[in-house]
Amino acid sequence: MAELSRFFNSVTGDERTYQAEDFAQFFQNFLGNGFFEGLEVSAENTTNTIIAPGSAFIEGHDYRNTTSLTLVHDPADATNDRIDRVVLRLNKDIDIRNIKAFIKKGETSSNPSPPNLTRNNYEYELSLAQVRIVAGKSYIDGSQITDERGHHELCGRVQVARRVGDQINTVDIKTVEARPEDYSEGISQFYMSGRDQADIFQGWLESIGVNPGKYGRSLESLRAYVHTIGNRTNTGVQTITIFAWDWNNNYEIYGEFKRANNAVSSNIEWGQWQENQIIVEQGSNSNGEYVRYSNGVQECWGNPFSLQTSTSVGALYRSDPRQWTYPKEFASTSDLVVMGDIRSFDRWVTVSTIDTTQASVSAMGVYNSSAAYTTMLYAKGRWR
Repeated sequence: MAELSRFFNSVTGDERTYQAEDFAQFFQNFLGNGFFEGLEVSAENTTNTIIAPGSAFIEGHDYRNTTSLTLVHDPADATNDRIDRVVLRLNKDIDIRNIKAFIKKGETSSNPSPPNLTRNNYEYELSLAQVRIVAGKSYIDGSQITDERGHHELCGRVQVARRVGDQINTVDIKTVEARPEDYSEGISQFYMSGRDQADIFQGWLESIGVNPGKYGRSLESLRAYVHTIGNRTNTGVQTITIFAWDWNNNYEIYGEFKRANNAVSSNIEWGQWQENQIIVEQGSNSNGEYVRYSNGVQECWGNPFSLQTSTSVGALYRSDPRQWTYPKEFASTSDLVVMGDIRSFDRWVTVSTIDTTQASVSAMGVYNSSAAYTTMLYAKGRWR
């Protein structure tokens, strides 16, 4: 049958009947496998483990545990440990047709590993926890239990079905002109590739006012996530995060930008983009401290040495020039600013020459003094 539609009432001469599998297929359109709440596995200092009340969803089928459920593990081996798993097992065998909790016993070994989960057309298992059965130990305590409910491959929370989420980089993509009312009610997101959606991606960048060259990259090497909270009243908040596509560049985040709309049903565009500056790197060394921001700005500061104003220069006195090597190199000197301060009302710092790695600084003063004063230095420019 090429086309299938359901669910409809039966009428005389046209009976419509449905199987549980029909409903399971329907639910899988919008719900993925996992647990809804509860189902924590705990110990009671016996060979038993306890599953707390809770609920789960497996391949379109609902599971609910209404009271604390006790499971009994086989005794420990005298010599080697083993790792059991506490699982929820969907069994679609015609003679069984249920979801039950089981202990899936592992193999004893000097280096044990948990048993694999069964996932085929008839059985599908979710792991709630690993339980290490320690050799020679007559009971199980909490330290032997590893909660696996949060691991999305083994169990995970029930979320939007994967078949829906997989469209995040195709049909869900929108141009930058789309208003809040054009998005799904509530929270929605999509993923863009500068290689696969070059024209749309370029439109977003132009709206923000940036180009790939600002980040030292080509368009095809950039990726972005767009996260939107919007509704039908044309109000919303939107965030775009731009990052590197490759792990060689540590998936570096180049920028995060936000905009909002509060038109309340009026035909008004989004507000202006505002950048949320992210610290992408920071550190310190003997030359001082530095911070690098996602917008390309770098700040350096430190007090690497002290200066004394003991050399006469006309009516004033100065120190010998000293070279301050920045704690982190700058990209250029075109917009680099270096300044300093001495905690004294009659002394100040001058900067004579700068380059991308260091600056020549001196102290000036009204009085001749052999006392050395701590010099505070600061530089601001671009690291890319």
